[in-house]
Parts: sequence; C-alpha cells; structure tokens
Amino acid sequence: MANDFGELTSKAVGVLLKEMVRRAIETIKASQFSFEAKEKTNPLSGNGDIVTSVDLEVQKLYLHLIQTCLPDFGIIAEEDSLRIDEHKRFCLTIDPLDGTRAFIRGQSHGVGTMIALLDGDKISSAYIGDVNTKEIFGYRPNGTKVHHVSQYNVGRELLADATIKLADQHLLTRFSPTSFSESIRRFFKIDSRKSLFEGFEIGSGSIGMEFTRLWKREVGGILIRPLTVTPWDFNPIVGISENLGYKFYKLNSKKVEPLTWKGIRDYTKIDEEVLICHESRRDEVQEFLRLNS
Repeated sequence: MANDFGELTSKAVGVLLKEMVRRAIETIKASQFSFEAKEKTNPLSGNGDIVTSVDLEVQKLYLHLIQTCLPDFGIIAEEDSLRIDEHKRFCLTIDPLDGTRAFIRGQSHGVGTMIALLDGDKISSAYIGDVNTKEIFGYRPNGTKVHHVSQYNVGRELLADATIKLADQHLLTRFSPTSFSESIRRFFKIDSRKSLFEGFEIGSGSIGMEFTRLWKREVGGILIRPLTVTPWDFNPIVGISENLGYKFYKLNSKKVEPLTWKGIRDYTKIDEEVLICHESRRDEVQEFLRLNS
C-alpha cells in the first residue's frame, strides 16, 4: 500500500495532513479579532449563511499545501463549492472553518477545522483540529489507531471505554427534544420518568467539535434528526468514529440497525433519526426501545 502514494508512505501522508490542520489552526487563531464577514447562500437550504475572510484564507492555505505537497490528489472544499479533479481515486475533502458562527461570536468552544482523505469510497484518513485548544484528532491513511495530539504535540492513542452505560452518561444534540419522534423523546431526561441517558445537552457550533466530545467520553451519544450532510463535514466524523467503534444507529421503533457508511463526494441525505454511540451499547439501546416504545 505504501506505493499508492508514489514516493510517499502512508505515514508521510498522515504527517502532511496533520501539519495542514495545525497550520490551519494557527491561521484561524491569528485572525481571531481581525476578520470580515458577509452573507452567502447556503446551497442546502437556499437561505442566507455567513462566510468570513478567515474561511476563505484558510481554504486558500489548504489548497496551496495540497497542490504543493500532494499535487495528484483531487479536492472538494466548502467555500465557493470548490472542486478540483474530485473524481480522482485520492481526493481530499476540506472544511476550512467548521463553526463559523461560533467563531464570529468569539466562543471558547465549538470552532474547528477538518480534512479527510478518500481512497475511492473509503475514508482512508481524517484529521480534525480544535481551534481553541489546538488539539488534533485523527488517523493516518489505512491506519486503525486514532491519535489525540495536544497543543504541545504530545500524542496518545484515543480509546473508547466500552464499560460505561448510557444511563450514566449525557446525550448531546443540537435539536430540541420536542423535534424528535415520541419514542425517541424518551431518550431525554426531562422529568422523573426513566430515560436512556442520565441527562442531555444542546450543542452549537462545529459538528466536528461535538464529535470530539463523544470520542473523549464527555458525552455518551449524539442524536441527529433527518438532514442533508456534506462531504467536508461528514467524512472526517464518520472515519474517526468508525475507527473507534462508534456506530450510527437507525432508530426504527423497537429495532436498532447500524448504518454502513462509505466516503461521500456530494451532498447526501440521512432520512432517519440516528443515534451515534459505541457499538458496545447497542443492546442497551435495543432493550430500552423494546420496553419503552
């Protein structure tokens, strides 16, 4: 597999991708109090959205580094719907600034930057950077170990804890509990009734940063409604999650079915309510739905 990248090894490509994320973090931090913002059209909803000069600057940085270091790779990036040779076997998806509104507000959390490498329809590698803490999460091409690297470049292998029950953890979502179906609302600890989770939190900002909370075991699960996902948001979180044993479960009444994902290169619809939690907790979810649906 080493020859797939020409003269570069898989490890070398991983080092390059991680360094791109590190430089993106530094660029974003340097512009924290000096940037311009303007409206743009969201291609998913057709409604107004926001882009900053930092989004564009960081995307330009990624583009320069990729074309300099990995010139034979395709590119799919968020801003201006950038696509360069996106049908090539190796293609990089880029979210230069994930959580733009959180960045504009000056939040001390919820701001990230993400990159993923597709090898055909396989998510071969992915890295996500936390702009505020300068932590980086990811795995190199064809690797199975996910690493968590601190701002001081000290790394450790990130491992899931399969022993913690969902009943002892919090659920994270960015939607109101009332927006879910009646059976799924029982996942939320709202009153004294029995719930699947100990409590719940409503998140905002970067979806990548929400998933890092799951991987660090700050929360036990993430719940999403039907929605359309993008390559730059979706590929990094799926690649890292699945390497750590976190599965995307379709919740269909009393049946819990895992969804099988491949890397995507275009907008993709998720038509069901989905719970992301560790595979060791599937029976716990199944039993709760059986008893409470």
